[in-house]
Amino acid sequence: MTPGWPDQTQRILEAYLDGDFRVYPLAADGMALTAAHVRAIGKVFGVTYPDDYVAHVCGHFPGVYVEVIEAVWPRPKPYDAGPFWSFLYALQSYTPVSDSEPWMRLDIAAGTFQKQTGLHAAPILRIVGDPDVYCTTEGGALVRFRHETNTLEALEGASLDFWQLFEYEVSELYARKVRKKAART
Repeated sequence: MTPGWPDQTQRILEAYLDGDFRVYPLAADGMALTAAHVRAIGKVFGVTYPDDYVAHVCGHFPGVYVEVIEAVWPRPKPYDAGPFWSFLYALQSYTPVSDSEPWMRLDIAAGTFQKQTGLHAAPILRIVGDPDVYCTTEGGALVRFRHETNTLEALEGASLDFWQLFEYEVSELYARKVRKKAART
């Protein structure tokens, strides 16, 4: 864990999630990761992972996938139509663990993103179903990639840190779940 940046993942998840959610760590239990390992990945791709993000992936969850269970939120099928929010049933941070599946990995996400966009940033958090992702930059700033314009956009509130962003997106997932349940009744 990064000194001075305690892992807040568990606290945030416990504040918002109930029995309608499933949480998956993106690496096996007991994976010991160091800040140096994460920073080395950043160096390869020319980005700086913020200290609080490093604390997240070096903490209890070395990357996390959070979804609303299918009984509450059935998965979209090809050709389904509906409001955009109704397809956003999960969120994911990426893991620096090299033996994780490719779609989970921080290094693969960074390489693919940079190759496809030509932008100097790397994804750290995504909302499943949303082509826009949250990224970090060379200076460690959190930004949002906008796929329609292939640009990086500063987040509202210049002092927003990873924990605030993560908590915001977990709370938004919870709110969408409540909205989805209400729409089904």
